Amino acid sequence: MLRGLQSAIAWTSSASEPAQQVLRNTLRSACDVIGADAGFTLQTREDAVFEVACANRLGPTQLLDAVLGRAASALHRALVFGELGLADPAGSALTPDAEAAPAVVALPLDLGQRERGVLCLLRDDGPRGLSELDLEILGALADQAALALRASNQECALSKLAASLNAIGPQPA
Repeated sequence: MLRGLQSAIAWTSSASEPAQQVLRNTLRSACDVIGADAGFTLQTREDAVFEVACANRLGPTQLLDAVLGRAASALHRALVFGELGLADPAGSALTPDAEAAPAVVALPLDLGQRERGVLCLLRDDGPRGLSELDLEILGALADQAALALRASNQECALSKLAASLNAIGPQPA
């Protein structure tokens, strides 16, 4: 099953270099806001592929372990319900008003009707809870990441269209 799942996850991003740079900087900033050790952005496409658009301080194995392990419940809430997803170090879901400091923070990204995305931050032992200001800043950073991903997706679609039109060649009038 793991092999099948790995083939459904794109480990390289189709994002353009400027979008990748914006995503990297945004992800680093989000990690810094709450003292996260690592993070990643994930988007789902209409064809059921999960694309890791950007990862910060995570290799492929660590990323897969996080997605299938401790981040799963938070990712589910963010991707399926479009709500803030929080989890404790063991991966159990937390409510936003929980006393425990979350080890996983998953913020939904607005990518349109056909795609969904999430900005996920991982902390080993949540040093502290999240304040309202933290959540506001993270929300703004998630909006920035979504904007970069949408722009990249549009650029990719235009490139595919141009390639298709070039393959057809000129048509007689």
